[in-house]
Amino acid sequence: MIRKTEQTSTAQEGLSRLVTLIWQHRAVFTACLLLSALVAAIGFARAPKRYHSEAVVALDVRKLQALPSESVMSPLPQESPVLRTEIDIIGSRSMAERVYANLRLGPSAIDTGGKNDRIVAGGNPDVYRKAIDEILNNVRVINDGRSYTIYISYTATDPVLAATIANGFAAAYIDYQIDLQTTATRRVSEWLGERLVSLQKKLEQSERGAAEFREKEGLVNTGGTSLQAQQLSGLNTELTALQARLAGTRARLATATEVLRTGEGVGLVEVLSSPAIQLLRAEEARVIRVIADINQSGARMNPQRPQLESQLASLKTQIGEEVSQIVSSLRNEIDINQKQQREVYANLQEVQRAMSAASIATVHAGQLEREANANRSIYETYLARYKQMIEQDGIATAEARIITQAMPGTKPTSPDRMLWALGALLLGTISGAGAALLMGVNSRSVGSIGTLQQQTGLAVIGRVPRMRTGEIKAGPGMFSGSAADFHCAVADIQTSIQLNQAKANGRSQVIAFTSSVDGEGKTFVVTNLARSLASSGLNVLVIDANLRDPSIGDAFGIQSAYHLARAMQGATPFDDVIHHDPLSPVDVIVSERQATPPDFILGADSFAALIAEMRHRYDLVLIDCPSATYELDLMRLAGMADAVAFVVDRERADRKNLENAVARLRANGEQVVGMVVNGVRRRKRGRDKTASSVIVDTAGSRQLKPSPRPTVLAGEAR
Repeated sequence: MIRKTEQTSTAQEGLSRLVTLIWQHRAVFTACLLLSALVAAIGFARAPKRYHSEAVVALDVRKLQALPSESVMSPLPQESPVLRTEIDIIGSRSMAERVYANLRLGPSAIDTGGKNDRIVAGGNPDVYRKAIDEILNNVRVINDGRSYTIYISYTATDPVLAATIANGFAAAYIDYQIDLQTTATRRVSEWLGERLVSLQKKLEQSERGAAEFREKEGLVNTGGTSLQAQQLSGLNTELTALQARLAGTRARLATATEVLRTGEGVGLVEVLSSPAIQLLRAEEARVIRVIADINQSGARMNPQRPQLESQLASLKTQIGEEVSQIVSSLRNEIDINQKQQREVYANLQEVQRAMSAASIATVHAGQLEREANANRSIYETYLARYKQMIEQDGIATAEARIITQAMPGTKPTSPDRMLWALGALLLGTISGAGAALLMGVNSRSVGSIGTLQQQTGLAVIGRVPRMRTGEIKAGPGMFSGSAADFHCAVADIQTSIQLNQAKANGRSQVIAFTSSVDGEGKTFVVTNLARSLASSGLNVLVIDANLRDPSIGDAFGIQSAYHLARAMQGATPFDDVIHHDPLSPVDVIVSERQATPPDFILGADSFAALIAEMRHRYDLVLIDCPSATYELDLMRLAGMADAVAFVVDRERADRKNLENAVARLRANGEQVVGMVVNGVRRRKRGRDKTASSVIVDTAGSRQLKPSPRPTVLAGEAR
């Protein structure tokens, strides 16, 4: 069950990831849809209009029979393979050639795949072959698998031509069946006529030979049988009876022998019918009853018991002797029967020799007569069949009938508008999703925040929503209206920092804010967080340590020549580079882009001294660090801070840079407090009528000067 839940969760996350990628690259997705729609529209406009007509033919299970005679060809069996064969015949090349010939398709009759050129037979074999191929490509013969109905359809650019060729295939198939039966009947009739001539001559010769032999031998057919034949019949009957009796006697002897071997001789019919054995068995039964009575009385030492047992043994011996005599009599009966059979067989051979010598001429005459009768029977059979074929010629009927004629179509069947639209939608969706997925795979974005948390182990300490210009306000009503989500997110970050400070026993802390790449809005988050913390009574200092792309001065609206680099070079005291935010009690140390490598400034002892001194002066020091792209600068600043927080914009962050930076910081023993998710989409609410229509991109690079109104907490930062 756990494995199934994990698989379901993974599938849902993958689907959510795909939807997110499509939304992120919605422009590409929309472009793919529009391109597919354009291609489909062009294809639909250029596709030739095709009309579809269908004729219906049914195999007739009933057969018309005008004469009570058997047809030359048997009817079609009503089986699936037969039906499949008939469908193949209708759609065969020979049938297409028959249709072409029957309809006399000439110039401008058959179009080639919707092109403007036409096929003309004109006696050219190649052109004729192309015409037949075109017919076969456009015809379709099917069956629904539940009946003997065959559907013949044809597709062409001309509706009349489509109906004509579909009906032509149906008519050609009916003609094919009639021609097949007619041809077979005529072929059989011709063959029977040739055979009758030779059979008639053979019959005349056999009858003439039988008559001449009887006349020569003086044989007269009286219609009776000879004496030898009667004797022979009687001897055969007697011999058969003796053989049957001998077989029965042998069977009884075998049964008696088997019964004697098993000790059950008294069960034979001969034994049971013998009077002597019946008396002996009756006496045996009486002695057995007396012995049984003595056994039941318990008098086992009765003096009569030995005498009775001796008498019982004697009776059994006598019964066995009687049975042996009966078996001996069966053997004697077999010997007698065999002798009789040999004598009858000898007499039979003598009669046969006599009959053979006397009737050899009769036998030969009978053979001649039988041969003549056989020839007469064959001749009469062929003659009757020949007359039937003559009568059937011209009345052949087809085993199929047309039940629906094909009609010219009023509307083209292709191109299908709905099919093209669905194809365009499917192609656009697949190509758009594939393009978005490909761009997402090649991208190094973080994907879902939940997955990022699992991969990095960072907790989300705040979710900063996207804001409009003028929505960020201070005052008692800051937690109501359109800016409520923003102030709540800043409050969450502030709470996390304060809890972290409480763990530090209330001593001042230095927290470095960074991101995976530039442009994720860490300056915006630091600016508004510092103002929120200062409004709660904390003494807060913000240091712009991003010497490669400094932006804190623009965020706070401070332009001064006294910046961090001058203090590190010893040209300006620390107090001179500390400026005050005009909108809040926050102190700020700004920076300017320098030609000097940042390592010369951040690695100087004076910078470490600055951090140490500011730690004592302020309750909280926030450092705006460079992104993880500049790993050495980040590691140096993280070593001076108490904790590091990452600002993550899901649409701009680089997952690999983020994972590597977190791993490197933890490997160096630095504390990573969590990550602030920036640019979260908010739920739609009622818009403030007084708010400006300009969208503030909290992660953008555009600079806005702070508003002179005291209601604005911060402008836009990088």
